[in-house]
Order: sequence, then C-alpha cells, then structure tokens
Amino acid sequence: MDKLKEAIKLIGRDIGNIEDQQASLLSQSKAYELFPTYSTLQAQMTSNIKEKHLELGLDALIDTKLQNGGDPFVTKSKLPTMDTSQLVSKNEFEELKRKISANNAGSGNTSTELKGQGFPYALNADIGTIYTDTTAKNGAVKWIKKGPGTGSGAWSVLFGDVKFKPKNLSSTLPNAYVEFRRINSTVEISFGGLSWGWFGIKRRGAPGYVAQGSDRDRNVFILSNGGVPVGFRSFNSRLGIMTNDKGQRLGTFYLGGAGDYNHLRLQFDDPVPTDRDIGDLRFTTMSYTTDDPWPENTQ
Repeated sequence: MDKLKEAIKLIGRDIGNIEDQQASLLSQSKAYELFPTYSTLQAQMTSNIKEKHLELGLDALIDTKLQNGGDPFVTKSKLPTMDTSQLVSKNEFEELKRKISANNAGSGNTSTELKGQGFPYALNADIGTIYTDTTAKNGAVKWIKKGPGTGSGAWSVLFGDVKFKPKNLSSTLPNAYVEFRRINSTVEISFGGLSWGWFGIKRRGAPGYVAQGSDRDRNVFILSNGGVPVGFRSFNSRLGIMTNDKGQRLGTFYLGGAGDYNHLRLQFDDPVPTDRDIGDLRFTTMSYTTDDPWPENTQ
C-alpha cells in the first residue's frame, strides 16, 4: 500500500512538471501566426528556384538545347552554310531602292503600258500611258499619252527617228537633196547629194529655177510656199549661213516658219549668176523643235 501511494505521488509530481513546461511553450494561436501561409511559402520557393536557375545557368542551357534540336553543344561544322557572294551589301541595297524611287518619281503615273501596231491615235487611254509600236511605223517606237481623248494631239513620241528627203525641190542641180531628220521633237536640216557632200543650184533663168519674190536677183526657192513637209515644220522662222567649199560666205539660207508659209530659200549676197551653175555650196547646221505631229508621209 505504501508503494502505491509513493507511485501516485511521483505521477502527480510528473504531471506538475508537464504543466509547468507547457506554460513556457507557445500558445496554439501564436504558433499559427508565426507559421508561413501557403501562398507565402509558394512565392518564396518560386523565388529561390529562379535565383538558383540563374546562378547555375540552367535557363540559358535549356534555351540553347531547344534551339539546337536538343543538342546543347553546336560546333562550327554543324552551323548551316550559304553562299553570300551573290548577296548585295546594305549600301548596294539602299542605292537600288533610291534608283527605283527616282524612276517611279520621274515616270509619273505610267502604270499602264500598251503594245500595238501603228500609230496610237485611236486609243483613248489614261494620260501618262506608254504605248510601244511593235512595227516602228515611220521610225516612231514609243509614245506617251499627253492629253485627253484621241487623235494626234493626244499622243507624243517619246522615242522616234525618221529621215525625209522631199522630192518637190526647185532650182537644184541633179542629185542635190535637202534632208529633214526628226529625232523625237527635234528636227535637223542638212544639204548634200553632189561630190564631196556639196549642194548646188542652177544658174538664174535656167529651166526649173524659181526666183523668190522679195529679191528675184538674189533669192531662190528650194521649197516653195507650203513645201516644208508636215511633221518637220518650225513654228518660228530660222536663218543659217551659206558658204562655198572654201568657207567663204555667199549668203544665208532661210526657213520660213508657220507665219511665213513654211518654205525654204537661199539668199545670196550677190546676184545669182546667169552664166554658170553653183555646185559647191555648204551650210551651217540648223536644228529646231517642232510641234507638228509625227510625220505620216515619209515616201
């Protein structure tokens, strides 16, 4: 019985010690306050993982592995190769763009280009349309629409080259000729046909000699009034110098414009001889711009 009492005392003492120890520990509510929440713990773990990835270089290693088809180690021999000899440099590319821009700006609204045979006078295309004559009729190859509607006034030749020697000459020696050459809208007159490129006229009063009325002794028609062919006419009258083969001045040659009957005459400083022909004439260059439509009759 005494032993039982002693055991009960010991148990009571132990229970007292436990209660004293519990009093010194955290309460349940305080423990919950100090323990991190789930969201806080998750954020902390994510931050730690990210920092450790950067520290170990795992992200860069994974990216490289994905880019290289799963092989994290790419040697130079495995890199794709290409021939760059045919590639333009940046400067060459910029120059090409500049030229294209300049061409577009210079050509205007010429998005349409037509092709056909013969003159385009019947075509009612947009202004700025380019037309190519595949037959190059009378030397005119490329045209541009310059005005509304149709007809010769609506089209202008961009590139053309035609020559014409009129057959209705007056006062000239056999084989002498006058040639009109038109390139686009510019006309040039040349004389020739005789030895060494000379030009010549008959003596005054000979058959076929046609004096010009303003000075019948000195002036002589080569092409009478209206004789300058359509397509080669000048709006204004023109004057050039006439010499002999030695370059000595003999007079002038005169091209009448629209206001002076479109004729061609020679004007000698002295009266034209009646006893001999003149066969060694030379002339300075005469060129001018014409507003005529492109010549249709060049035969």
